Amino acid sequence: MSARNEFNNNFKYTILLVGISSIASFFIFGRAVSISILLGGATILWGMSHLAKQNRKMISSHPTTNGNRLGFLLRFTLYAIVLGLSHYMDTLNIYGTLFGLLTFKIALYGQAIYNLRTGGHKHE
Repeated sequence: MSARNEFNNNFKYTILLVGISSIASFFIFGRAVSISILLGGATILWGMSHLAKQNRKMISSHPTTNGNRLGFLLRFTLYAIVLGLSHYMDTLNIYGTLFGLLTFKIALYGQAIYNLRTGGHKHE
């Protein structure tokens, strides 16, 4: 399996991780943390799908690099706004939002460690 397919397949693992952790956090920590995890997870899924779309444009037959810096700034500005909102709003929790923003990386690294331990696929 190629690195691109692993990246694309990671979206379903991220959705699964966000769902399970938000349900578990609802019973353990309460509503604010659960909503924050959902907010951070939705934000990172949007950001990573935007990044994947930019990467597909770069490797297409007619690459355009005009929007790369703008896309980077847009994604990280959105992450900063979401973290700022969760810090200043009483109905959200900044740690839950931060965890939600990190779920894509957690799922990606978890998938890589699993593949390594089970003698999984090598990158092409």
